[in-house]
Amino acid sequence: MAHIFRSKAGTFSIRTDETNCGTFELCLGGIWLCNCETAEEAAAAVCRQETGWLDWDRLENPERPADLNGWECLDE
Repeated sequence: MAHIFRSKAGTFSIRTDETNCGTFELCLGGIWLCNCETAEEAAAAVCRQETGWLDWDRLENPERPADLNGWECLDE
């Protein structure tokens, strides 16, 4: 299962990291940003604007979901 959030900076995705068992990848437009222990933690990093992607992290008051429930769920 994967989750996506379409923002003005690009499309964020959260999915299970197949190479690092038990973690989740946070990506933006296919570019890896970080690994998190849970999908919820990755969504929180986007909400807090602490992704490591400066174009997103420096935006002033971007529209963003408060938690993973605001992300679109994709069945893979």
